[in-house]
Amino acid sequence: MFDLYIHMSVIYSFFLKDKHFLIRLVLCLCFLISMSMTYSLWLGERSFPKAPLFEFLQFHNVFFDLFLVIFFISVFIVFVLKPKPLIGLSVVFLYVIMASQDQNRLQPFFFELILAVLAMTLFSNDKKRVEQCLLLIFVGTYFWSGVHKANSDFFNKWMLAMNNRIPFVPEELRAMFTFSISILEASFGLLLISKFTRRYGVLLITLMHSIIVGTLLIEGFGYAVIPLTFFNVFTLIILFYNSKLTLRDVFRIDNKKTIAVFLFTIIFPVFNFFGFYDHLLSFSYFSGKPKYCRIWLLNNEDYEKLPEKYSQYINEWKGSYYVDLNYWSQESIGVGVYPEIRVYNQINKQFQELLGNSEATKIELY
Repeated sequence: MFDLYIHMSVIYSFFLKDKHFLIRLVLCLCFLISMSMTYSLWLGERSFPKAPLFEFLQFHNVFFDLFLVIFFISVFIVFVLKPKPLIGLSVVFLYVIMASQDQNRLQPFFFELILAVLAMTLFSNDKKRVEQCLLLIFVGTYFWSGVHKANSDFFNKWMLAMNNRIPFVPEELRAMFTFSISILEASFGLLLISKFTRRYGVLLITLMHSIIVGTLLIEGFGYAVIPLTFFNVFTLIILFYNSKLTLRDVFRIDNKKTIAVFLFTIIFPVFNFFGFYDHLLSFSYFSGKPKYCRIWLLNNEDYEKLPEKYSQYINEWKGSYYVDLNYWSQESIGVGVYPEIRVYNQINKQFQELLGNSEATKIELY
C-alpha cells in the first residue's frame, strides 16, 4: 500500500512539474473522443456527400481514409510524448489534408484543438510563449464568439427558445438576458487578457461551459462539442488561473510564429464581416449568422431516381421535394454541414450529376 502511495506521488509530482504534458495529453484525448463520436465523418459508409476543397481530392477510398486516420492518431500520440516541431506540424498537416478532403471536418471543436496543437508546437522549448499563444486562442475564441452573436437573427432565435423554455419569466428580463449574451461572452474573452481580471474570466467561462454542457445533456444532442469545452476549462484552470502573463506578454507580437497564431485568432475573424473568411473559422459559433441550405428538386419525377440512401432524407412541402443539408448532415455524419456557399454548390452539383441534369435542382438559403 505504501509503495502504491509512493508511485502515485511520483506520477502526481511529474504532472505538476510538466503541466504542458498534461495539457497535450488532454488535448489528444479530447480530439480523439470527438473524432470517435463523429465516426461517420471520417470513416465508414455515409450518404452525405464529401465537400473537398479542391476537385482533384474528389475521390472515395475507404482504405486510404482508414490509413490517414490511423496515421494521424499515431502521430498525435507521439506528439503527446515528444512535442517536437516536426511531429506537431505533422499532426496539423495531416488534419489539413483530411479537412481538405471534406470541409465538413472543419468543425469548430476540431479546428480549435488543432490550433492548440499548433500553439504548443511552434514554441515547444519556450513554455511562456506556448502559454501566450494558447491564451491568444482563448481570447480570440470567446471575444469573437460573443461579437458574432450581436445580430438580430441570434436575438430572435434565442428569444423564441427562451419563450418556450421559461415563459414564466417576465418578457423584459428574457429580452435583457438574450441581448446581454453577446456582450457577456465577448467580455469573458477580454477578461483573460489582464492578469488582474484573468481569474474572473476563467471562473465565468467555467460557469458558462457548465451551463452549456448541462443544456446539451438535457436536450440530448451536440455531445461532440463537450470534449472541447472540457479542454478549454481544464487548460484555463491549470495554466491560467494563477498565470502572471501581463497585457504586454499576451500581445507580444515580435516573432513570425506568434504572428501566425495572432492572425488566426485576432485578425482573420475580422474579414468574416466582409464575406472574406469562413464563419466557423472566425469562431462564429451558434451566432445565427451562417446561412443554411435546402436543395429543391425541380421535377418531382426525379425523386424516384434517387437511391434510398439519398431519398430517405428528402422532405415534401406543398407537392414539391427538397433536402435540408443541415438535417441530412446531422443524421448521416453526426455534425452540421459546413455552412459556406461553396460547400452547398458542390453538393448541389453532385445531386445534378446523379440526376443527369444540370438544371434539375435549385438552392434555397435560409
